[in-house]
Amino acid sequence: MKLDIIVAHAQNLVIGKNGKLPWHISEDLKHFKKRTMGKPLLMGRGVFEEFGGKPLPGRENVVLTHKEFEGVKTFDSIPKALEYLKDHPKVYIAGGGQVYSQFMPIADSMEITEIHRDYDGDVTFPEYRHQISNIWKEVNREDYDDYSFVDYVRIGEKGS
Repeated sequence: MKLDIIVAHAQNLVIGKNGKLPWHISEDLKHFKKRTMGKPLLMGRGVFEEFGGKPLPGRENVVLTHKEFEGVKTFDSIPKALEYLKDHPKVYIAGGGQVYSQFMPIADSMEITEIHRDYDGDVTFPEYRHQISNIWKEVNREDYDDYSFVDYVRIGEKGS
């Protein structure tokens, strides 16, 4: 199973404010849907609630939480969730901040929307940019005026 982090972050690594995205970029939402359709999404409870508390269609939604939600599989630990998902060739890690921090050392790849400005927020993505060249390698980039879609693959050892 390949673990792929998918995230949009501002220049200052902000990913959320008050349980919501601090921006609305429809192209990023379309990109997220296109990339994740048909694949399992693993996320924390906060992200699931940000999505409206119901599963995103066309993808198996797996939530890390002690609560139960209708229509999704829930697990109270990452090892239990990964055991459940082990037969999938690719699993998308969809956040939030704590979930990203826990998966960063074991992720195989990252699909990042880099927003070209700073935002105020209360949740950030872990700093990774200093690891480009020794842990992460950029393999694809699409630049636009306000954002870029950037794909990275792990070249360093897991656990780094």
